[in-house]
Amino acid sequence: MSRKPRKIILLLSILGCFVSRGVAATAIGSVTIGGGEQSSGSTYDTGTVTATINGISVSLTYGQFTTPAGIASALGALITNNCNMPVYAQANGTSLTFYQKGGNTMTSASITSVSNNPSLFPSNSFQAGGGGTWLLAQISLLLPIGPPQMGLTIFGADFGAVQGTVTIGGIQAVIVSWSRDSVVVQVPNGLAPGLYDVGVTTATWTINSAAKFQVDKPFACN
Repeated sequence: MSRKPRKIILLLSILGCFVSRGVAATAIGSVTIGGGEQSSGSTYDTGTVTATINGISVSLTYGQFTTPAGIASALGALITNNCNMPVYAQANGTSLTFYQKGGNTMTSASITSVSNNPSLFPSNSFQAGGGGTWLLAQISLLLPIGPPQMGLTIFGADFGAVQGTVTIGGIQAVIVSWSRDSVVVQVPNGLAPGLYDVGVTTATWTINSAAKFQVDKPFACN
């Protein structure tokens, strides 16, 4: 007696918005939600908080008894569950930390709140800030040590087509060339030997201390 072959049916679920929690990820930035829901007499402020990342927005409403921690938690869930966001977010109290999705890059971001009654509540109830910072991209230096006036190459992503500015130790550097993924500058003259923050400002984002440059003694002929 011959057996009939069994049919094995495989059901494949494609999860487009899946973010693995089991794999360690590097935080690319954080922000602290500050402020609080306001009142005027017996009237409590109500409104909307919106996070916009790379031009994509998620929004939530706030009202009486809403807290900064509640805003952070709700925004974190909305950002994480949005397939088009380049990041997912994790809330810890009032702090919201961002993690990169795959090879995507967060190039612009903002959090704003708008009151339903601006005549009574002209200032935002909730703000992004309070010690938190957006870290929108990572940069690296080809040679992180050298004398003043040397050429320094900075690598990164999404520097953009429009030339921005670069500072070393708070002093603006002369830009030799500017492209989407690399910038060449001249280390400012007059910097004393020491370790300095490198800052990059583009048309859409700013990094103030993502990399450091060690200024060495100037070249000298004895």
